[in-house]
Amino acid sequence: MQTLDDFIYKELEKIAKKRGITIQELIRAVIVPEWINGHGNGSNDLMKDPSTRLNNWR
Repeated sequence: MQTLDDFIYKELEKIAKKRGITIQELIRAVIVPEWINGHGNGSNDLMKDPSTRLNNWR
């Protein structure tokens, strides 16, 4: 289970809608795999502002 900040949820909703998929599909098919594969430069990426990381998935 996860919780999302309202701002992050709305941004994910916009991204998912542009791709023609649900938010759950976006998280499962795009965000989680990229996070697991070390999207960005290691642990420093985890410390960035969430909205900055979100821009990478647009």
